[in-house]
Amino acid sequence: MTWRAAYFRDRLLNGIGLVALVWILWWAFDWLIVSAIGWGGDRASCLNATGACWPFWAEKWRLMLFGTYPFESHWRPMAASLILLTLVGVTGCQCARVIFRFSVRTLSVFWVLGCIVSVILMAGGIFGLSPVPTTRWNGLPVLLLLAILSLILALPLGIGLAIARVKSQSAVIRIAAAIFVDGMRAIPMVSVLFVGIFVLPLVFPRQVNLDPMWSTLLVLIVFHAAYVAEDVRAGLESVPAGQSDAALALGLTRMQVIRHVVLPQALTQALPALLNTIIGAYKDTSLVLILGLFDLVATARMAFSDPLWQRQALEAYVLVGLWFFVSCRFLSWVGRRIDQSSVR
Repeated sequence: MTWRAAYFRDRLLNGIGLVALVWILWWAFDWLIVSAIGWGGDRASCLNATGACWPFWAEKWRLMLFGTYPFESHWRPMAASLILLTLVGVTGCQCARVIFRFSVRTLSVFWVLGCIVSVILMAGGIFGLSPVPTTRWNGLPVLLLLAILSLILALPLGIGLAIARVKSQSAVIRIAAAIFVDGMRAIPMVSVLFVGIFVLPLVFPRQVNLDPMWSTLLVLIVFHAAYVAEDVRAGLESVPAGQSDAALALGLTRMQVIRHVVLPQALTQALPALLNTIIGAYKDTSLVLILGLFDLVATARMAFSDPLWQRQALEAYVLVGLWFFVSCRFLSWVGRRIDQSSVR
């Protein structure tokens, strides 16, 4: 192909893409605004509408966000969600070096207190809060709790597995770590979730009653840790061995070498892969709906399952898609900022 043919081909593809983009934007504008039924409308006016039905969101937003959680106590999951989102936002801005300047210890304290307060708000039973079983924890708080807690706990576990696999002097530990990581990555996530719900309770004594919510969290931690370990392992192996030898020659212990010399460089190298793992794990959390746990996707389906609003499935999924787009975009922005800072 000559350069002229390649030039015209690229121009043609760019033109087709631009036309498609303009058409999609116009269709979205028409559906959301021009042909939409406003907040003041009702269900009857939405039946023959060609645009979005804003009254559906006005009536069902609490169901989509909090599901079957007791209606009179919706302030509790709302407060728990705001606490977790604030912690994520502050930590993301801290990592991106924007606005906030907290020490790692201060952030750790905030996270511990925030997670404890969020669980207390959701569960109740103390401080005058009425108890709510985890079977009625639905929607956004379930998505945030499972995704955030599983990733927070999977990161150190995955880093430990990677160090054990690459840097351990014991062959038994290296082999055990490799078998665990490779075995866990070879099993589909759905199968692991089913094992956590139906098999894991059989391992514990009968006196131990594992709640599906917390057993699912345990399985997610172990599953995500295997992928984190593989990402960190690639970073560890990218650090030249000469740096470890030089640090040992200067009198540092093996653990000091890993902590101060090898691990910071390894995590920097592994950052793009880690970011992909984090975003993928966050989105895959919605698979818990097959176990009967109602996250944001499941509560959206619950909202348009109402016989009066069965035509509004698109409106429900638009809200879910917008949520995942914004949250994943934020995570990507934080990752790019960290990568740019490390390059400097």
